[in-house]
Amino acid sequence: MPYLGIDTEFKRTSKEDLRLSLIQICDSEEIYIIDCLEIGNPSKDLKFLVSNNVEKIFHSCREDIEALYSWSNNKVKNIYDTQIANALLGGSFSISYQDLVNKKLEVSLNKKETRSNWMRRPLSTSQLNYAASDVQFLIDLYIDQRKYLKESGKIDWLKEDLKFIQKKIYDPETAVSFSKTINNKFLEREKDLVKYFNQLIQQISEKKVINSTLFLSKKSQKELLDLIFKNGLNFALDTLTDWRKDLLTEPLRLRLKDQLS
Repeated sequence: MPYLGIDTEFKRTSKEDLRLSLIQICDSEEIYIIDCLEIGNPSKDLKFLVSNNVEKIFHSCREDIEALYSWSNNKVKNIYDTQIANALLGGSFSISYQDLVNKKLEVSLNKKETRSNWMRRPLSTSQLNYAASDVQFLIDLYIDQRKYLKESGKIDWLKEDLKFIQKKIYDPETAVSFSKTINNKFLEREKDLVKYFNQLIQQISEKKVINSTLFLSKKSQKELLDLIFKNGLNFALDTLTDWRKDLLTEPLRLRLKDQLS
């Protein structure tokens, strides 16, 4: 299957106000930079974004996908995320693209233009070089990671996480989200349970060699427990991806048997 490394540069002033400046694309031979301000309305010229026959490789894809969707009104299909893949393989959950390239490929990338003004024209040579470097090694990371994801049986886990992210972007009204307000009385009353849950996440993460924050952060653990006691275990577990649900259902049922009976 063909694949492309993709990144974007944009300006965001609020959740709704997002303006796409550039799309960078690498096909392993050439790097292309698309000036979105010059194009204006893309119409139907970006068919590769919606093609299931082309895998799109991002690093920390959420905002890139939001930017592409906001600009083109196209739902990007068949995506891969090197940051999430790294966490599924036991690495850091929040590692930057530059740091991952340095760690895995021993290549140092210039971070000078990270906070650059991407809406200004003309763009400087330094900006264009930086933008190009942001996709230069995505395919190399992808090839290396995919091998280990296949060996560890985690390819489907990655696909589930990416589908969950896409659902929250494209269909936010149908995506189940946790309550933003934690039930403090519940947490005070069930400190032992919170402690058990954190230990369970750590144990499973070590056994499966995945990043524990990616698996379920401490904030998400508390939110899930709060949801369990508000709406029941089954409802709470159904808000998770299948692989998380498979790993947590049995131990949580055993631990919560008395509380939920």
